[in-house]
Formats: sequence, C-alpha cells, structure tokens
Amino acid sequence: MTSGKVLSLYMTMPDMMRSGHRMRVEDMECDENGIMGSRDYENGTERPMVLVSKKSYDIIEEAELVFERGLLMEDIYVDVDLYHLKKGSIIEIGEIMFEVQGPCEDYRYLYAFAPELPELIQGNRGLFIIPIDYGRIEVGDEVSVIKEA
Repeated sequence: MTSGKVLSLYMTMPDMMRSGHRMRVEDMECDENGIMGSRDYENGTERPMVLVSKKSYDIIEEAELVFERGLLMEDIYVDVDLYHLKKGSIIEIGEIMFEVQGPCEDYRYLYAFAPELPELIQGNRGLFIIPIDYGRIEVGDEVSVIKEA
C-alpha cells in the first residue's frame, strides 16, 4: 500500500483578508464543499483541491530551476508520488477521505515563471481531489491510498 506524509498545506484567503492571497497553514478543516474558511468555500463554485507530490518539485529542481513550494497552486503537498492514481481512487489524508478526480492539467500560468516549465512537468502537475467527508488535516499527517480505481 502506498503511504507518505503531508509536507505543507495552503489555502486561498477570503476577501476580508488579502483576496486571492495564498497562505501556508499548519492545518485545515475540509468537508464536501472544500477547505473551510477559504475564499472559494461558500461561493457555490465547485472547485476541487489540488494535491501535489514532491516528485513535481524534484523534476523542476533537476532542471536547475528554483521555485518556492506553492507555485503549482497546491492545497496539499505530500512526499509520496500518487500520480498513478485514476479517477475514483480513494486517498486518506489525516482524518479525511478524498476521491481522485483526475490529473491537474492546467499549465498556462506556469509560462510566466519559466517558458519550459509546463512541458517539463507535463503529466506531473498534480491531482484534483475532492473531500468526501468532514475532517481535519495537519502538516505531518499520514497519506494512504485506500482504494485504487
């Protein structure tokens, strides 16, 4: 069974703070609507969360590019490669079960950071996931694959 740890967590702050500002957090609560307290939580927009593996940043660093974690717009950054998982797979992170929706294939904004970046991480940009129950995640929590689709 595939398992690992949460390395960092990020959330997009609501309008009352700095709108659109992504902040690194030590923990977060989620339910079926996403990250509680985030900008997108109650606006009715269905927005899956993005899980990124350390593998993505390893590829970037091997190409001698240096970027801060969070560049790939991840909500959850983990030390285990889960990119083989298909839609319908179930991952447990902390107290929460997530369903994999598929690979994250939005690369357009990355051209601004380095023209070669989108091609470099093609197929390794992250996974879209949605929480299927309520719970809490903290940095250091275990990440486990429960079911592979």
